Amino acid sequence: ASRTAVPATINAIPSITSSSPANRCGSGTLSLSATASAGTVNWYAASSGGAALGSGSPFATPSITTSTNYYAEAAANGCISSSRTAVQASIKEVPAISSANGASRCGNGTLTLTASTSTGTLEWYANATGGSPLGTGTSWTSPSLNSSRSYYVTVNKDGCYPSTRTEVQASVTANPTVLSAVSSTSCGSGSKTLSATPSAGAINWYSAASGGSPLGSGNSFTTPHLSS
Repeated sequence: ASRTAVPATINAIPSITSSSPANRCGSGTLSLSATASAGTVNWYAASSGGAALGSGSPFATPSITTSTNYYAEAAANGCISSSRTAVQASIKEVPAISSANGASRCGNGTLTLTASTSTGTLEWYANATGGSPLGTGTSWTSPSLNSSRSYYVTVNKDGCYPSTRTEVQASVTANPTVLSAVSSTSCGSGSKTLSATPSAGAINWYSAASGGSPLGSGNSFTTPHLSS
C-alpha cells in the first residue's frame, strides 16, 4: 500500500513594517497609514481586544478633540501580527488672542500697538489675510503714519493659528490749525475784540507765543483794557 502525503503548512506571521502618524490643529478627523509585510492592515482602538474600527490604509479616524493612539494589526492567511502597532493621531492646540489694544496720536508719527496671549508667538500683519509678518511680540511699533489705519495680530503655536486675525486700530488725528485770524485796532486805550477760525475744535487765546494758561476760549476774544 502506498502512503498519502499530508502537508503541514507553516504560514508566516505578518507584521506591520511601517506606520505614519498624523496631526492637525483643533478637533477633527485624521488620516493614519501603515504597511503590512503581507495581508491586510486592520485598525483598533486598543492595543488588544475589541472589534476592528476599519481595514486598509489609510485609515480615517472619527472626529477627535484630543490626541489619541490607534493600533494597526496585520492579518494574512488566518494569522495576525504578534502585537499591534500604536499610531498616534495628534490634536494640536489652537491658540487665541487674550487682548489687543490700539493706539492713537495727534499728528503724523509712529504708534505702538499691543496684544497678549496665553500661549504661542504673536505676529503682526498689514492685512486681514495673506502677507508676511511685519513683526512679532506683545508690542509692535508702526511706521510713521499720516492717517488712521488698521493692522492685524494673530498668534502662532506650533504652526496653528486662530481662524481669523484680530484687527487693531492705529488712529491718527490731524493737528488742528488756525485758518484765519482778525486783529483789531482803535484810537486810544480800551479793550479790543479779536477773532479767529479753527480748522477743527476750539480756539484758545494766550498772552504769549508759548507756555502759560489760556486767557479764554472761543472764536472771539475780548482783551482786557489796553493802553498801548
